[in-house]
Amino acid sequence: MSTSLQTDCLIIGAGPAGLFQVFELGLREISTRVVDALPFAGGQCVELYGDKPIYDIPALPACTGRELTERLLAQIEPFATTFHFDQLVSHVAPLAGGRFDVRTRAGLAFDCGAIVLAAGVGAFVPRARVRRRRWRASSHTPGRARSRRHR
Repeated sequence: MSTSLQTDCLIIGAGPAGLFQVFELGLREISTRVVDALPFAGGQCVELYGDKPIYDIPALPACTGRELTERLLAQIEPFATTFHFDQLVSHVAPLAGGRFDVRTRAGLAFDCGAIVLAAGVGAFVPRARVRRRRWRASSHTPGRARSRRHR
């Protein structure tokens, strides 16, 4: 059994919401660790909008996903949080005293007092391609043949 990493709060997701949680909790002197399935901070914001302008960030007329992530990382620098990239959470269980046991598929273990889920749409895992078939009514069905899509 591996030694659990202690923290006040484990943040699952290193996108803008997770990074801002580090800032808010840091202001309250709450220690944090951040786990993300991607190999870098920024999440979907960097993956989908890395070099595209985003226009709906308060106080910023426009910035790219990469710029937003860089600004958030600079903002949380004083709080010295630890990041754990390429980690997919696979287990969460309550511990005695109101704490939580959190484990990743890669074998990291955390003992934390709180968990913040800032995972957006979740881990970027390839989705199976769904093949759609066209079904036709059999020849003995009265009336014209109808087709429908079956999901």
